[in-house]
Amino acid sequence: MSGSPTPEASEKSKSATDQLSENVAELYLESFSFTTAAAIIGYVDRKVCVTLTDGRHLFGVLRTFDQYGKIYLSDNRYGEEYVGVLLIRGENIVIIGDVDIDKEDEPLSRLTRIPFPDAKQLQKQSQDQALVDGKKKTKKLHKQGLVNDHVSVF
Repeated sequence: MSGSPTPEASEKSKSATDQLSENVAELYLESFSFTTAAAIIGYVDRKVCVTLTDGRHLFGVLRTFDQYGKIYLSDNRYGEEYVGVLLIRGENIVIIGDVDIDKEDEPLSRLTRIPFPDAKQLQKQSQDQALVDGKKKTKKLHKQGLVNDHVSVF
């Protein structure tokens, strides 16, 4: 009778097997290289940072996505401003990366805190200056017969 397992031991082995198969499936999905919008499947229900084509960085929880690369972010923030829920079209996304929750606040210790409206005003001034500089550069290039197609305003 020592060869037959008890019901408790058999349940433990089943749950351990189920857990192992779930871990293997998750590892398989994480290591499989997708070349489509399905590549972001590992980021669902995780806190992510999304960089948009206009240079903004949005932080939120990725809830879902579709085959076109559209993503749905909840608990979203832009700076200190709570944005809420966003649906972002895939063509506006440059990169998506997950946020390490344990190390999320480390860079803040090296920065000087200023009020958010002041930060937005400084950002706006910087963008305006970059636009003026870009126009000057374009004029100089046109005088030499060259074309400047790219003006970056972040």
